[in-house]
Amino acid sequence: MATEKKLDKKLYQEWQKSMRQWNEAELIDRIRNAGKLTPQEGWEQYQGLAHFALNYCPKPGEWQQQQKMSDLARYYERIRKLEKWRKKHGRSA
Repeated sequence: MATEKKLDKKLYQEWQKSMRQWNEAELIDRIRNAGKLTPQEGWEQYQGLAHFALNYCPKPGEWQQQQKMSDLARYYERIRKLEKWRKKHGRSA
């Protein structure tokens, strides 16, 4: 028999409220700093966000890694076929 999971309504509402507040604060920050950041500062902020995301995202499992490599191999094989066709027919795809 499957166990039923119930959502804690109060906890969910508190989470929604905090997310709404965070989004509003983020929007205000973006508006306040619009056009003030140099490209270097923007790049540094982006790198910080990317570093944070990579450090805190779960590591992919072995199956996911194998699937990704398989998908990439299939993609590049299709690109090679397309390039071969393009050269043979003298057209752009």
